[in-house]
Amino acid sequence: MTTGLKTVDYFLSSELMEPEDGDAHYTERLVRLPNLSVYYEPQPSEGGQLIRGDLGLRPDATVYVCCQSLFKYLPRHDDVFPRIAAQRPDAQFLFIALPSAAQTEIFRRRLNAAFAAAGLDAARHVVITPQVQPDKFPSLLSCGDVYLDSIGWSGGNTTLEAVTCGLPVVTLPTGLMRGRHSAAILRRMGLEKFIAATVDEYVALADRLADLHEHTAAAALIVERRERLFRDLDAVRGLEDFLQRAVLEQAPATETRLPSATPALREQAA
Repeated sequence: MTTGLKTVDYFLSSELMEPEDGDAHYTERLVRLPNLSVYYEPQPSEGGQLIRGDLGLRPDATVYVCCQSLFKYLPRHDDVFPRIAAQRPDAQFLFIALPSAAQTEIFRRRLNAAFAAAGLDAARHVVITPQVQPDKFPSLLSCGDVYLDSIGWSGGNTTLEAVTCGLPVVTLPTGLMRGRHSAAILRRMGLEKFIAATVDEYVALADRLADLHEHTAAAALIVERRERLFRDLDAVRGLEDFLQRAVLEQAPATETRLPSATPALREQAA
């Protein structure tokens, strides 16, 4: 995770995203800001611009939204998707194409091979849609039933947008901060039960949340608790405190006070 640069003193991160041994992953001094470390303003979740047919999805399918950039999906986990499809024969996995058609085709061939190895037809289960405009993205998310987080390089902002749309999330955190964003988001909502510890648990959770009763209950919990993620002033105050400490640590011994805020800044803060 580190920049590795001797000229960088601090790495600002999230207390919920970092593992216990996170300090060892940086040459910088790791600063764990409160909670998710961000003040997030939820995006409008109203859909209606895209329907399943626009994306090549069957109306009656169980749709798993897999909307991270394709380079986040590692070949070692390609078999996760046919394993889920083996449990849910009506499953469709919705991916978003990369700008490069050649790179997208490489990914498609990988999944074709993984499904074929499991005796399944990828054409029935895998949908790779072109990129959509940002204003249409919430409606894309709303076409899904379950949000599958990418393993190893987790979704962050995308997961927050999925939660804003009330979409149940399945994630499997890994050892580095970049693989733990969605797990932190679920922990912030008190929904640790949707955090898998193994690939087997990830597959089982994905199957379970496709059940109508389980899905309805999970979506209700997401909607009930998602406000905990939004507009977090604790993260802002944590950043303010860090900046003041960092300046004081670097200041000469004779400088013990921070400069007073200008009238404009005081007015803005008010």
